[in-house]
Amino acid sequence: MRIWVTRTEPGATRLASMLASHGFEVFKAPVLGIEPIRSAPPNGPFDLAVFVSEHAVACAFANGWRGGPAMAIGNAAAGQLQRHGAPSRWPPQSDAAGAVRALTGSPPGRALIVKGTGGSDTLQRWLRFEGGAVAEWDVYRRIANRVSIAGQRIDAIVAASGDGLLTIGRLWLGEERDAGVPLLVPSERVAGLAADAGFENVTMTLGAGSTVVLDTLGELRAKEEP
Repeated sequence: MRIWVTRTEPGATRLASMLASHGFEVFKAPVLGIEPIRSAPPNGPFDLAVFVSEHAVACAFANGWRGGPAMAIGNAAAGQLQRHGAPSRWPPQSDAAGAVRALTGSPPGRALIVKGTGGSDTLQRWLRFEGGAVAEWDVYRRIANRVSIAGQRIDAIVAASGDGLLTIGRLWLGEERDAGVPLLVPSERVAGLAADAGFENVTMTLGAGSTVVLDTLGELRAKEEP
Protein backbone atom coordinates (compact mmCIF):
# COMPACT_ATOMS: atom_id res chain seq x y z
CA MET A 1 0.00 0.00 0.00
CA ARG A 2 1.58 3.29 -1.13
CA ILE A 3 0.62 6.40 0.82
CA TRP A 4 0.84 10.00 -0.37
CA VAL A 5 1.94 12.08 2.63
CA THR A 6 0.93 15.66 1.89
CA ARG A 7 1.39 17.50 5.20
CA THR A 8 3.92 20.22 5.83
CA GLU A 9 7.43 19.64 7.13
CA PRO A 10 8.74 18.54 9.56
CA GLY A 11 5.56 16.53 10.15
CA ALA A 12 5.76 14.95 6.69
CA THR A 13 9.14 13.39 7.41
CA ARG A 14 8.04 12.14 10.85
CA LEU A 15 4.91 10.51 9.44
CA ALA A 16 6.72 9.06 6.42
CA SER A 17 9.33 7.48 8.69
CA MET A 18 6.68 5.97 10.96
CA LEU A 19 4.70 4.57 8.05
CA ALA A 20 7.80 3.10 6.41
CA SER A 21 8.78 1.42 9.66
CA HIS A 22 5.39 -0.34 9.63
CA GLY A 23 5.73 -1.66 6.11
CA PHE A 24 3.97 1.04 4.08
CA GLU A 25 5.41 2.47 0.89
CA VAL A 26 5.49 6.26 1.05
CA PHE A 27 5.31 9.02 -1.54
CA LYS A 28 6.29 12.08 0.50
CA ALA A 29 5.29 15.25 -1.32
CA PRO A 30 4.00 18.08 0.91
CA VAL A 31 1.56 20.26 -1.00
CA LEU A 32 2.12 23.28 1.24
CA GLY A 33 5.05 25.05 2.84
CA ILE A 34 5.08 27.39 5.84
CA GLU A 35 6.00 31.08 5.62
CA PRO A 36 6.39 32.90 8.96
CA ILE A 37 4.65 36.23 9.43
CA ARG A 38 6.46 38.91 11.37
CA SER A 39 4.09 40.47 13.90
CA ALA A 40 4.30 41.51 17.54
CA PRO A 41 2.34 39.58 20.15
CA PRO A 42 -1.09 41.06 20.94
CA ASN A 43 -1.40 42.98 24.17
CA GLY A 44 -2.12 40.67 27.11
CA PRO A 45 -2.46 39.30 29.59
CA PHE A 46 -4.40 36.24 28.46
CA ASP A 47 -5.94 33.54 30.60
CA LEU A 48 -5.07 31.01 27.91
CA ALA A 49 -3.10 30.87 24.66
CA VAL A 50 -4.06 28.04 22.31
CA PHE A 51 -1.39 27.00 19.81
CA VAL A 52 -2.99 25.23 16.87
CA SER A 53 0.20 23.62 15.50
CA GLU A 54 3.94 23.27 16.04
CA HIS A 55 4.38 26.02 13.42
CA ALA A 56 2.29 28.34 15.60
CA VAL A 57 4.57 27.71 18.58
CA ALA A 58 7.82 28.19 16.68
CA CYS A 59 6.65 31.34 14.91
CA ALA A 60 5.13 32.83 18.06
CA PHE A 61 8.37 32.53 20.01
CA ALA A 62 10.31 33.86 17.03
CA ASN A 63 8.01 36.90 17.22
CA GLY A 64 8.72 37.50 20.90
CA TRP A 65 6.08 35.48 22.75
CA ARG A 66 7.12 35.20 26.38
CA GLY A 67 4.88 32.40 27.53
CA GLY A 68 1.86 32.06 29.77
CA PRO A 69 -0.96 29.56 30.31
CA ALA A 70 -0.98 27.46 27.15
CA MET A 71 -2.87 24.67 25.42
CA ALA A 72 -1.50 22.71 22.47
CA ILE A 73 -3.43 21.24 19.57
CA GLY A 74 -1.51 18.06 18.80
CA ASN A 75 1.51 16.33 20.28
CA ALA A 76 3.92 18.17 17.97
CA ALA A 77 2.75 21.56 19.27
CA ALA A 78 2.97 20.27 22.84
CA GLY A 79 6.54 19.14 22.19
CA GLN A 80 7.46 22.55 20.81
CA LEU A 81 6.02 24.27 23.87
CA GLN A 82 8.02 21.95 26.11
CA ARG A 83 11.22 22.72 24.22
CA HIS A 84 10.58 26.45 24.66
CA GLY A 85 10.11 26.00 28.39
CA ALA A 86 6.39 26.77 28.28
CA PRO A 87 4.66 23.39 28.67
CA SER A 88 0.94 23.10 28.06
CA ARG A 89 -1.21 23.15 31.18
CA TRP A 90 -3.61 20.69 29.54
CA PRO A 91 -2.98 17.40 27.74
CA PRO A 92 -2.52 17.92 23.98
CA GLN A 93 -5.87 18.11 22.20
CA SER A 94 -6.56 16.36 18.90
CA ASP A 95 -8.28 19.34 17.28
CA ALA A 96 -10.37 22.44 18.05
CA ALA A 97 -13.33 20.28 19.05
CA GLY A 98 -11.10 18.52 21.57
CA ALA A 99 -10.08 21.89 22.99
CA VAL A 100 -13.75 22.80 23.39
CA ARG A 101 -14.38 19.58 25.30
CA ALA A 102 -11.36 20.15 27.52
CA LEU A 103 -12.47 23.67 28.42
CA THR A 104 -16.16 22.95 28.89
CA GLY A 105 -17.12 24.04 32.37
CA SER A 106 -14.20 26.43 32.80
CA PRO A 107 -13.78 28.56 29.66
CA PRO A 108 -11.10 31.27 29.90
CA GLY A 109 -12.24 34.85 30.21
CA ARG A 110 -9.66 36.09 27.71
CA ALA A 111 -8.07 33.75 25.19
CA LEU A 112 -5.50 34.08 22.44
CA ILE A 113 -5.59 31.71 19.45
CA VAL A 114 -2.14 31.44 17.86
CA LYS A 115 -2.50 30.18 14.31
CA GLY A 116 -1.85 30.47 10.61
CA THR A 117 -4.01 32.55 8.31
CA GLY A 118 -7.40 30.96 7.63
CA GLY A 119 -8.27 27.65 9.23
CA SER A 120 -11.03 26.55 11.54
CA ASP A 121 -12.83 29.00 13.85
CA THR A 122 -14.64 26.33 15.90
CA LEU A 123 -12.87 27.19 19.14
CA GLN A 124 -13.18 30.95 18.68
CA ARG A 125 -16.94 30.75 18.07
CA TRP A 126 -17.44 28.58 21.15
CA LEU A 127 -15.38 30.85 23.39
CA ARG A 128 -17.34 33.90 22.26
CA PHE A 129 -20.61 32.05 22.78
CA GLU A 130 -19.47 31.38 26.33
CA GLY A 131 -18.98 35.10 26.84
CA GLY A 132 -15.20 35.17 26.60
CA ALA A 133 -12.99 37.65 24.79
CA VAL A 134 -10.92 36.15 21.96
CA ALA A 135 -7.91 37.53 20.13
CA GLU A 136 -6.37 35.83 17.10
CA TRP A 137 -2.68 36.04 16.26
CA ASP A 138 -1.70 34.89 12.76
CA VAL A 139 1.99 34.00 12.84
CA TYR A 140 2.37 32.06 9.58
CA ARG A 141 0.76 31.47 6.22
CA ARG A 142 0.67 28.36 4.07
CA ILE A 143 2.13 28.62 0.59
CA ALA A 144 1.66 26.16 -2.26
CA ASN A 145 4.55 23.87 -3.18
CA ARG A 146 5.19 22.75 -6.73
CA VAL A 147 4.17 19.10 -6.66
CA SER A 148 3.71 16.59 -9.46
CA ILE A 149 1.91 13.29 -9.05
CA ALA A 150 2.17 12.29 -12.70
CA GLY A 151 3.04 8.62 -13.00
CA GLN A 152 2.91 8.05 -9.25
CA ARG A 153 1.09 4.98 -7.91
CA ILE A 154 -0.90 6.15 -4.91
CA ASP A 155 -3.20 3.87 -2.94
CA ALA A 156 -4.25 6.31 -0.19
CA ILE A 157 -3.82 9.99 0.63
CA VAL A 158 -3.26 11.69 3.99
CA ALA A 159 -4.47 15.31 4.21
CA ALA A 160 -3.71 17.51 7.21
CA SER A 161 -5.57 20.79 6.64
CA GLY A 162 -8.30 22.46 4.67
CA ASP A 163 -5.85 24.44 2.54
CA GLY A 164 -3.91 21.27 1.86
CA LEU A 165 -7.07 19.40 0.90
CA LEU A 166 -8.00 22.01 -1.68
CA THR A 167 -4.56 21.69 -3.27
CA ILE A 168 -4.75 17.90 -3.19
CA GLY A 169 -8.12 18.05 -4.90
CA ARG A 170 -6.82 20.23 -7.70
CA LEU A 171 -3.89 17.90 -8.29
CA TRP A 172 -5.70 14.57 -7.94
CA LEU A 173 -9.05 15.27 -9.52
CA GLY A 174 -7.45 17.57 -12.09
CA GLU A 175 -5.68 14.47 -13.44
CA GLU A 176 -9.01 12.61 -13.39
CA ARG A 177 -7.70 10.12 -10.84
CA ASP A 178 -10.03 7.79 -8.94
CA ALA A 179 -12.35 9.84 -6.72
CA GLY A 180 -12.80 6.73 -4.58
CA VAL A 181 -9.18 6.68 -3.38
CA PRO A 182 -9.02 6.36 0.42
CA LEU A 183 -8.51 9.86 1.78
CA LEU A 184 -7.70 10.48 5.46
CA VAL A 185 -8.64 13.87 6.92
CA PRO A 186 -8.25 15.25 10.47
CA SER A 187 -11.62 16.90 11.11
CA GLU A 188 -15.26 17.25 10.10
CA ARG A 189 -14.49 20.58 8.44
CA VAL A 190 -11.84 19.06 6.17
CA ALA A 191 -14.09 16.05 5.52
CA GLY A 192 -16.77 18.45 4.28
CA LEU A 193 -14.28 20.17 1.98
CA ALA A 194 -13.21 16.77 0.63
CA ALA A 195 -16.79 15.77 -0.12
CA ASP A 196 -17.44 19.11 -1.82
CA ALA A 197 -14.31 18.66 -3.93
CA GLY A 198 -15.60 15.29 -5.17
CA PHE A 199 -13.74 12.71 -3.08
CA GLU A 200 -15.96 9.70 -2.41
CA ASN A 201 -14.03 7.64 0.18
CA VAL A 202 -13.19 9.96 3.07
CA THR A 203 -12.15 8.73 6.52
CA MET A 204 -11.95 11.15 9.43
CA THR A 205 -9.18 10.47 11.96
CA LEU A 206 -9.06 11.85 15.49
CA GLY A 207 -6.83 14.77 14.62
CA ALA A 208 -3.74 14.83 12.45
CA GLY A 209 -1.32 13.00 14.75
CA SER A 210 0.97 10.39 13.21
CA THR A 211 -0.21 7.60 15.52
CA VAL A 212 -3.90 7.96 14.66
CA VAL A 213 -3.03 8.14 10.96
CA LEU A 214 -0.93 4.98 11.25
CA ASP A 215 -3.71 3.14 13.10
CA THR A 216 -6.31 4.12 10.49
CA LEU A 217 -4.10 3.09 7.59
CA GLY A 218 -3.40 -0.19 9.34
CA GLU A 219 -7.13 -0.86 9.49
CA LEU A 220 -7.52 -0.01 5.80
CA ARG A 221 -4.64 -2.30 4.86
CA ALA A 222 -6.08 -5.15 6.89
CA LYS A 223 -9.39 -4.85 5.04
CA GLU A 224 -7.61 -5.08 1.69
CA GLU A 225 -5.57 -8.14 2.57
CA PRO A 226 -7.02 -11.47 1.39
